[in-house]
Amino acid sequence: MSKNESGTEKKTRMKCLHASGWAFAVMVAVAVSALGQETPNAGGGNDPLNAVVKLEVATAKSDICCPWANRTDSATGSGVVIAPGRILTCAHCVTDACYIRARKHNEDMLYHGVVQFVDNDADLALVGVDDPAFMDGITPMEIGETPHVQDDVLAVGYPRGGEDISYTRGIVSRIEDITYSHGLTHLLGIQVDAAINPGNSGGPVLDLKSGKIAGIAFQGKDKEEGEALGYIIPPEIIRHFLMDIQDGKVDGFSDVLFSMDHMESPAKRRYYKMDAGRTGVIVDDVAPVLGKDSIRTNDVIFEVDGYKVSNNGRIRLKGGEPRSLYYPLYTRQIGAKIPVKVYRDGAVVETFITAAKRELRLRRWMYDAKPDYFVYGGFVFTTVSLDYIVRSQPEFHDNLFKHKDFADEEAVVMSFCFADVGIEGYIGCDKALVRNVNGVKVRNLRHLVEIVDACKDGFVRFGLDHNKEWDLKVIVEAKEMRESTARVMKRNLIPADRSEDLRQK
Repeated sequence: MSKNESGTEKKTRMKCLHASGWAFAVMVAVAVSALGQETPNAGGGNDPLNAVVKLEVATAKSDICCPWANRTDSATGSGVVIAPGRILTCAHCVTDACYIRARKHNEDMLYHGVVQFVDNDADLALVGVDDPAFMDGITPMEIGETPHVQDDVLAVGYPRGGEDISYTRGIVSRIEDITYSHGLTHLLGIQVDAAINPGNSGGPVLDLKSGKIAGIAFQGKDKEEGEALGYIIPPEIIRHFLMDIQDGKVDGFSDVLFSMDHMESPAKRRYYKMDAGRTGVIVDDVAPVLGKDSIRTNDVIFEVDGYKVSNNGRIRLKGGEPRSLYYPLYTRQIGAKIPVKVYRDGAVVETFITAAKRELRLRRWMYDAKPDYFVYGGFVFTTVSLDYIVRSQPEFHDNLFKHKDFADEEAVVMSFCFADVGIEGYIGCDKALVRNVNGVKVRNLRHLVEIVDACKDGFVRFGLDHNKEWDLKVIVEAKEMRESTARVMKRNLIPADRSEDLRQK
């Protein structure tokens, strides 16, 4: 854009550009120019969109049902350079990656990348590229602020259906807590009507007023659930991730540590002795990790982190934007204390909530990790994880989302049964939670292995939680099971009867 160009000439030129395939790119260029930077060349050079890269990823992941075997795959995604040699992308784009290549849209060179940090809670990852040439022509993009509803945004990335960079314009439709499908976490999300398709994940969605990153594209909805439902990760979640990794490790986000019930009923508010004009929510349940000095069941929370709490569990930011009561919890780092004011037995009590993780009986996602396993005859045992729950959809009577009874407790499942004479009568007893072995409550998979290994002769009794049967008794003979194990391993090409971590003392 010439410095001597008149307002009329500029308007005429922009109208022409809107009819071309470069319209969106130039709109971003104009936005960046408005911030005082040199207007970029839309085809290359210092084009700010050079910071948006395509990621080509090869993966090797253990099969949760056959944990001794790997499944290989490949996929593509998008990313954005936010610092020299540092690409921000989605965790699900690089999960279980064994090989990553980054490609810039203005050249055909491929650059090798390495995953540096992954936060599965927020579905964010940082990929490093060490080759100095990678930064040629790239100016890192700046993370902006959370946009407002109806703000114009531009999704930039590499969706499936083509090789080149793609631009889709839209507006912010909604801002609220949503479920992040990668980690099954509940965090703030932004809904946009710009198309978010497979391959867009990890790419930036830009605020067209500032040219800065308004979010990272990461998931959409099936057509059955609604048209034009794309979601982006907002700046406060991105900043939480980047601050978290400054100490060289990922702690993730706090879990939701209490449940609440709305107080929109006047009778309910009077019952809990709330003053006229006061609003708040009643606490239904509190995670033990919070401790006795924090909030309690039947407390009425009326203020959190300085924000007034409404009767429907919302707070309002300074600009009036609504947020969930849990908003201060997941914008703080693990260990942070959040001030809270509650009504307790008719009196005002000032206390706090500490951002923390729940200590559950099941493992979380087994991303970038190998599941453990133990083969005993035709039975395959493994530690229950979210991966296993989602993949197998077992029906247990026990609540695996409750807190641990002791520090090393992890639920163990008989995940699969290989047909063999050694387990005659028990084929089909898979997807069964192991309660005890020989009458001893099982603490974890290593504990189960120790009990079984100690049974050289006689019988081994497993107490299982199997669908409709609360305590199914499975009784096998130790000697016969050892012989059966050898046959099953040979027949199914299983290299070892247990995972490497269980072979180590």
